[in-house]
Formats: sequence, C-alpha cells, structure tokens
Amino acid sequence: MSPVINTATAALLLSLAAPVDQPAMDRSWQHYGGSLAGDRFSPHRQLNPDNVQHIQQAWQFRTGDAVDGSEHSRPSSFKATPILLDDLLYVVSGFNRVYALAPDTGELRWRFDPEVDFGKSYSELFTARGVSAWRGSGTGHCASRIFLGTLDARLIALDSRTGRPCADFGRKGEIDLSRGIPNYRRGEYSLTSPVTVVGSTLIVGSSIGDNGGVRLESGTIRAFDARSGKQQWSFDPVPKDRRRASAAGWDPGQASRTGGGNMWSVASASEELGLVFVPTTSPSPDFFGGEREGPNSFANSVVALDVASGAVHWHFQTVHHDLWDYDLAAQPALTRLSDDGPLMLLQATKMGHLFVLDAATGEPLFPVSEGKVPKSDVPGEDAAGTQPFPSPSLALHPDSFELWDHSPAMTRYCSKLLEGRRWEGLFTPPSLEGSVLYPGNGGGTNWGSVSVDAARGIAVLGLNRLPTVVELIPRKDFKKRRRQEAGGPQGVQFTSQSGTPYGMARYDVYHPELVLPCHRGPWGTWVAVDLKHGRVLWETPSGPFPNAKDHPEASNWGSLVSGGPVMTAGGLTFAPSRWDRTLMVMASDSGQVLARIALPAEPQATPMSYQFEGRQYVVLTAGGSQPEGSMPGDFVLAFALPD
Repeated sequence: MSPVINTATAALLLSLAAPVDQPAMDRSWQHYGGSLAGDRFSPHRQLNPDNVQHIQQAWQFRTGDAVDGSEHSRPSSFKATPILLDDLLYVVSGFNRVYALAPDTGELRWRFDPEVDFGKSYSELFTARGVSAWRGSGTGHCASRIFLGTLDARLIALDSRTGRPCADFGRKGEIDLSRGIPNYRRGEYSLTSPVTVVGSTLIVGSSIGDNGGVRLESGTIRAFDARSGKQQWSFDPVPKDRRRASAAGWDPGQASRTGGGNMWSVASASEELGLVFVPTTSPSPDFFGGEREGPNSFANSVVALDVASGAVHWHFQTVHHDLWDYDLAAQPALTRLSDDGPLMLLQATKMGHLFVLDAATGEPLFPVSEGKVPKSDVPGEDAAGTQPFPSPSLALHPDSFELWDHSPAMTRYCSKLLEGRRWEGLFTPPSLEGSVLYPGNGGGTNWGSVSVDAARGIAVLGLNRLPTVVELIPRKDFKKRRRQEAGGPQGVQFTSQSGTPYGMARYDVYHPELVLPCHRGPWGTWVAVDLKHGRVLWETPSGPFPNAKDHPEASNWGSLVSGGPVMTAGGLTFAPSRWDRTLMVMASDSGQVLARIALPAEPQATPMSYQFEGRQYVVLTAGGSQPEGSMPGDFVLAFALPD
C-alpha cells in the first residue's frame, strides 16, 4: 500500500509549489535543536521580561493522533519539536505522520502518512522527536526536502511544499535502514530522532531496543546523500574490524558480537570545522559488561567525525565500561562566547555532569579528572576503577539523598525498597543484592539537552533526581523471579540480558499509591550555568507533582523533567512543566518564574520559537494526559503577544 498524502485540493498544492512574494524568511529554527549547533536559542527579542505576562494562545492545531492504550501496549505520546522552513512549520506525531502548518494560523497545508503498521510491536512505540529539512537549489519538485525517520526503520524524503515523496531518493522516496545492519529485529531497530543535515549530507543514527542481550543490532552511524539517498560512509562505535577493535582497547572477539553503542539522540555539527559531533550510547547489554571487557572506547562518548569521510577526528568518553545505562541522550551544544574564543562543546549527561570541551580538539576547557569509583563484586564483571569527573562546580547532581519522612507508612514502604541494597555513591555497580543508582538511568539530563545564550554566557538544562534499584539475577532464577514479580505495583522491569550469566530487574524508588518519590527533593529542576566561570548561576524547580500540593515542604521540590528548555535573545527561558501541565517562562539572568502558561495536556517535548511577519511565536506540542478522561493530548500550540 502506498503512503497517504492528504491535501485540501489540487489547486492548493499548485499554489504552494508556485513562487510567492514573502517577507525575509526566518531561518533561526530549521533544525531540531534550533541550529546545527544544537543550541536551542532564538535570536528574537520581541518577547521579553516586561511583556511576557501578556502572552496568549495565538493558535492551536490538533493532529487527531491519540490513543488511550486500550489497543496498544501504552497510550500515545507527542514528543516532537517542530521546525520552520521558509513559510511552513513541520511537525511529526507519535504515529510518524507529518503535518505542514501555516506558522501564523496553524492551518493545515499538507499531511503525510507513511502507514507504519501499528499492529506490530515496537520497543519505542509512539516515539518521534522531529523531522529534518534540507534546502536545495531551484524551485521544482523536491528542490527542498523534509526527512522523516520511522519506527519501522525507514528514512523518507518528502517535497517540502507538497508532502509528496521524492522519487529520486533511495527507492521511490525512501531508504530501508535495516539493510546492512547485523542482528536486525523488526520493531526493535528504528529511527526516533531526526537526522542531522550538514550541507547535502544526512547523519543518521538509530534507536535499538537495548538490554535484551549481547548480540543486538550494530549501532552503526551512517551518512547518506540528501539528493540520491546513496550511502557515503559509516562508523560503528563498537568496531568490528579486528585491527580497529584492538587499537581501541576492545577484545576483537567480544567486539564482533556486541551490539549497541548507537546514537539514538541527535548529532550537532560545525560547518566551519567540517565536523559532526555524535553522542553515543552504552554497548549491549546495559548492566553487565563481562562479555565486553575494557573501557569500551567510542561508546558512551561524544565522537567528532569528519563530515565528508566519517573519519574519527577526536572522541571524549564520559563513562568507561558503562554498567548503569548512562548513555549520552543529550544532543551536544556548540557555542562561542567571543569572536576570538574557542568553539565550545557542551555535553550534558545522565549523571548530571556537564563537560565543556574545545570542539576543535576535544580537550576539556574546564578541568576533568579521573576519580576512583566502587568496584564490582559480581562474578565475571570487571568494572572500571575510575571514571571521568568534571570540576565539582559542573557536577550538577547531588551525590547523596535522604528518605522523606512523609508519613510512617511511606517511610516503612520506602525503607523496605532499599533494605539490603548496595549504595556507595555515584557509579555504584549493579549487584546480586541490588544496587541503588542515583541518578537512575533516566538522568540527570536526558534528551531535552541544553539551551545556550552565548551573549549572556549562560547554558540552561533540565536535571532529574530519582534513584533506581538495579539487581542482577542469576540465569537459573531469572524466569521464576520474572513470573512472580512482573506486573506488580512497583512496575519492576525485567530484561533477559541473553548471552550473559545474569538477567536484570530494575525499579524506580517511589511510592506507587502516592505517586511520589521516596526521597526528599528537589526532584526536578532547571539549572543555569555561567559558562565564563564554570559554575551554577541559578536553579529553579520545575512545576510540582499534583500529589505534592498537599505537602507544603514538597511544593517547591519540582517534578521530573520531560523535554528541554529554549532561551531567547529577549532574556527569556521557556521550559515545559509536564506534571502541572504548564509552559514555564523564566528570566534567563535570574531563574525567576515570570509566567506559567496553562496547557490542555501534559507537555512532553521541547518548545521552539520563530518570528513570522513581525510577530514572535513560541510553539510546543502537548501530548500527555489531559485533566479529564483517559485520552492523551494531540495538540500543537502557539503563543504570542496580542495582535
């Protein structure tokens, strides 16, 4: 069955394809991260601290792409950040359907449905963070293109004006990304984040349903030509060539059968340097490394690759021999604070560490040292003895936590969750008795990434603080434990880690009835870093958990962060606040909350901002739960000052 293109009329398509007189186009948000630098910064200043309290909804669009989970394994979500190319706004829903909207009214211009088969199972069901744009020359069909990645591992090129597939790209407008990937499993290998477009080169990663075993899909990063779809080069962070593996400190035999190390996040790039900066993940499986000995170089790293050839220019590893699922979820952000200063690369991590590197060389611009960490006592595991730590002022996550004495019942319940568990601080390795990971594998900073205002020398990022317990279970006991405990109120997740002696169980440390964390907050905050001096400038809690409102001491502890911030030249920082269904507006200089804009559903994504015909808009999607009913949201919402 061919993909569906839904447009108003043929006449409308013709009018869209024809050149029209337009004011100068805003090119400030053509990429998922705002620019190739991934800085999530808007140069517009119409909105500012003096007038933002007057901001109001300018328009609303609903995709209709929402399901309550009764027919699928989970409810739908909407995690996309729109992009703007010329006079159209593009957004993708969790169903991989693309919508082109008028940026001033939200009116639908065209819709494309790749017809993903949702009767199949997908490990990242309903996850789609955005699309990408390429601007070519001329005005004909597919002169400019929108690129869509899908859950069923396709990369599709669409004409930006009409939404019709570009027949000269790949085969009939699409590439089968599963081709050439060892150990491919349908539904477990997909593309959930937008590709990075550098010139006419597409940098493509992958999402892999990880932790199932040793032999998972290769995490190969590939480059394709934006016109033809022809592959230009590939780079596997887990080197399969024996000489490359040995040179990188891998055991060649182990590297040959180890999967993962992929980039499921988004690359950033510098056209000036001719480099693309790739954030990689942990090798498979996540929580036992006895089948992948050594530091696992290139995994859990930001890797600078030559855009033209894919050759490694430098790499910086943030975690050696990862045993905690501390992959690099955040897109690297590039910035230059002065004309003669170095191009800085900011890499936020799930540990709450912020590494600041010279983008040209990979050398740290603020001190990084190797610190001793706890050793593993699990038979067959040889954990790294040290890990890289930034200067203390850039280690943004606390190194300990205290149980919250909310009530005697909660104290008893939470104490039992942690009873007998191993906890020796950050990088406590997984164990047979169960170990506490703090932060848990959700971060720290996750895919919401970093926003940077270079003129102010400030970076803002979201930081979660939630412990997780991870337990390794001997293979002979694993199936029994899974039968006994799976589906319980704590939401314990079991994965097999096949090819190793141990399965894995993990759960978050919270009270399932109260839906509140067991430890004292803050639980989620927005943190601003002074990039000139490498220190925290301010910290503001995110919106509260609904169930925390009855507890005064917890009312200012925030809640878990989902999505990321956007800074503007007007001195504002916009950030989604999921649990109280608001869009927070903070003063970039101080973190003072200037406004909380009520939303019809939980926001799960990063906002964006642009100016169109003299009016500045802030746009975000809201696809979480709504105040009433079980149906998630399907909203694209735009805010601006009154006309």
